[in-house]
Amino acid sequence: MRARSEIVFPNNIRDLRLRRRMTQAQVGRMMDPPIGESTVSKMESGERRLTNLQLANLAAILRCRPEEIPVVTGRDPAEGVQRWQRAQQEVVGSSIASGAAAAGYVLAQLRKKHGKTMQQVAAAIGMTLSVYHRMEMASRMIQGDEIDKVAAFYGMKPEELIALFERRTADNLEQLKNGVPIEQLLPRVPRSLLKEGAKWGRLGALERYALQRSIRYAATPNEPAALPVCGRMKTDSTGTRRFAIDRDAAVEQMPLGDLLQPSESGFLVRNFSQRLGVLLRPGALAYVDPQVPAAMGDIVFLTRKDGTADAAVVIGDGIGPLMLKMYNPEEQVPISDPSIAAVFRIGMLVLP
Repeated sequence: MRARSEIVFPNNIRDLRLRRRMTQAQVGRMMDPPIGESTVSKMESGERRLTNLQLANLAAILRCRPEEIPVVTGRDPAEGVQRWQRAQQEVVGSSIASGAAAAGYVLAQLRKKHGKTMQQVAAAIGMTLSVYHRMEMASRMIQGDEIDKVAAFYGMKPEELIALFERRTADNLEQLKNGVPIEQLLPRVPRSLLKEGAKWGRLGALERYALQRSIRYAATPNEPAALPVCGRMKTDSTGTRRFAIDRDAAVEQMPLGDLLQPSESGFLVRNFSQRLGVLLRPGALAYVDPQVPAAMGDIVFLTRKDGTADAAVVIGDGIGPLMLKMYNPEEQVPISDPSIAAVFRIGMLVLP
């Protein structure tokens, strides 16, 4: 049996991303450290918690304040707030009906009674910490063989542990029937968290609980210096659209910190290759990140297994394999050529 993943963080990430005309893959690549597209999808659906650093990182990428990311009643459109509330209620309701909430509550109480940490329990029953954590948080149902292992760890019979699960499930369903708020039937009752109302202002109880399970505090970062972004398509008197740069009509302001999103694996390269001519002059400084794959149209550095390196442009027809094109002399090499050790995409270039 599997419980539906709990929505833990009602957020505006998807709307903010679409406003910036970015894909989930682009956001993931810009995160520090980079994350996969599926992880961004889980963040947007509320199924993945955000750390303080991730919240601040997302705010910088999406060019918003950290407090704009959570859904807030009274500030955000009512339709969006109600959609998240319905989703949260449905998921928690499913967790209660399936018994996952009851199992999570019982597991947490047994662990605390015996003075054990989640890591200790997980190791004793042969499970990773993340999987065990999901069981206590009711986003994963405990399996039959796992019941046997947990019971043995606490010196119980499996039937005794199952009886505790069933008793708590019946109690949850009865309280739900009597009108007890659904969020109070979660494995970890959030009453103590909900007392900090002044800290979270207009947030509703459900939102506040979701937020406080995800983050402790994320301060608004200092406003970085920014540069105006110019450049647009303009229609002239003849009706022809032309590229124009008008310094008096900037289309947006870009914080300097957004120009480069360094990661732990990133580094700078001083170019000495002449294979791209004036496009990438010798002496230029380039930032590369080995974790970001090269795509068609990118300028890259390639290193060969003999220790030499060169600059190239990634080209392709959309059907065949990607090629690395160089000039002086003109040459095309498959990006998967066995003589190539690595290809580094240039993310930012500073010309001398």
